[in-house]
Amino acid sequence: MHARHVMSSPVTTVDRSASVDDCLRLVSRSHFTVLPVVDERTHLVGIVTEGDLLRARFHDLHGTGGGIDKAGSKHEGLTVADVMTSPVVAMTADAEVSELASAMLRSRLRGIPIVDKHDIIGIVTRPDLIAVLTADDARIAKEAQHRLDVYGGAGRWRVEVADGSALIHGVTTGDPERDVIAALAETVPGVGEVHFPSD
Repeated sequence: MHARHVMSSPVTTVDRSASVDDCLRLVSRSHFTVLPVVDERTHLVGIVTEGDLLRARFHDLHGTGGGIDKAGSKHEGLTVADVMTSPVVAMTADAEVSELASAMLRSRLRGIPIVDKHDIIGIVTRPDLIAVLTADDARIAKEAQHRLDVYGGAGRWRVEVADGSALIHGVTTGDPERDVIAALAETVPGVGEVHFPSD
């Protein structure tokens, strides 16, 4: 299974000039725990977590409420650029889920932006990976069946899922929609590969 199958998209990003307080309000409203940071061309330049924002806003050895940036300078009006992590670990939509999980564990990341060149096209977070790992075959099959029914009409095809492998019945070898059907099934989180009985 690849990043494209589990990533959240579109992605909420923040500009590096945004204030820490504005980002905290965004985190509070949206419940995001990690935000990719972009420059004026909307290219990925960093990442900021709720922990970074909280430390910047409340960490003060003298109790005055001022922030401390990563360089150790204490001052008011911190921006995202002052507290973000850069460079940032990013991967492409073709990255395997196992690679994403390994990178998160090694680097203690909460999320990995998914990019196409410099443009952000999605993000994979820890909850995304947990959802994939805990999804049972019946629930995955139900979602895949729903997507195929919406596309082709109820009962046209039948889906079975075992250990992340989807078997789709009712598709012949020469069916012109075969690739579309496979692509639709592959968009379901938890589907790692698609097969047809005629294969």
